[in-house]
Amino acid sequence: MFQELRFAFRMLRKQPAFSLIAALTLALGIGATSAVFSLIQAVLLTPPPYQKPEQLVLIPAARTDGQKVDSPRGWAAEQWMEWQKEGKSFEGIAAYDWTFNFLIRNDGSQSMQGMDVTKDYLRVMGLRPVVGRGFEDSDFAQGPVKAIVLGYEFWQRAFGGDKEIVGKTVRISRWDVPPTVVGVISGCPAIRIRSV
Repeated sequence: MFQELRFAFRMLRKQPAFSLIAALTLALGIGATSAVFSLIQAVLLTPPPYQKPEQLVLIPAARTDGQKVDSPRGWAAEQWMEWQKEGKSFEGIAAYDWTFNFLIRNDGSQSMQGMDVTKDYLRVMGLRPVVGRGFEDSDFAQGPVKAIVLGYEFWQRAFGGDKEIVGKTVRISRWDVPPTVVGVISGCPAIRIRSV
């Protein structure tokens, strides 16, 4: 076995260009395979963080005349309230809207992706906090947003998993009043509330 390894090493030294190309080909192949497997693991093999995902339905905005929607806008609040009151086919109805802001800290700012959600979002999605609490009725008062729930990954990345963040305020760009962190939820970005 030792002789075979010496022979292989001698052959590689004789043709350095071939050896370099072979090493690069192996590196690219291993890297591509690893990237594809990571994607498959994240998208296909890891179950979503929601309870009973097979029962969830996404209702996208659409035009009634059949034309293409150039820039989809959310449903009107009045429409949501009517669906919640009159809808008999659904266990619950909740809405969300993506938002992008910056977390402002003394040592600099950090971009953050989040969601504005309606009152029943956490219940409908079957999400429970891993730290702190979810939203309460008092969090949905009129005026500026008073409460925010952090996503688990963002909490780990931005705050190092500090459990003491619950109950503290955080400064967010374009928000006049810093909201209080009330909890941390796995599987979601930072969530703030929207009164609907």
